[in-house]
Amino acid sequence: MKKKRFTLGELIIVLAILVILALMVSMYLPDRYRHEKRRRVNCNANLKQIGLALLMYSGDANGYFILTPNGNNFEPLNQMELLNDSKVFGCPSSIDIAITARSSTYRYGGSGIRDDNTEATTTTLATDRSGNHPANLWINVLFVDGHVEGSKPDGTQTWNSN
Repeated sequence: MKKKRFTLGELIIVLAILVILALMVSMYLPDRYRHEKRRRVNCNANLKQIGLALLMYSGDANGYFILTPNGNNFEPLNQMELLNDSKVFGCPSSIDIAITARSSTYRYGGSGIRDDNTEATTTTLATDRSGNHPANLWINVLFVDGHVEGSKPDGTQTWNSN
């Protein structure tokens, strides 16, 4: 009995199919990654806008940031019309749907802090809530001086959270 061998044409067709499949997979995976990266950048920009509004608030409040009963909402920004209820209060990666200043997907931790804090570049005002980004593999943090940093929460960042 003779063993059947593949012809050169059949081998080329099989290789071409494998190359096409590999290209399709490589195009799909980075695209999913890029979508989350865009969401993280948008989340960073939202926190930056909140930070600017908080700094404007502190300018009108003798240098103190919003004092809230539970420290976890931005309602005074909404009441003073510094930042009306909008998508700014929600992280685009979050699964929460109804986002307002009171039910933000960001956690406010700057209740009563002064804007001239000596550790303004390391003291946090607000952060992503747990679960904003898939598998908690990313966190954006707003600092007293108004800058925002994003990082993998792997313990390498030593942010002071008041």
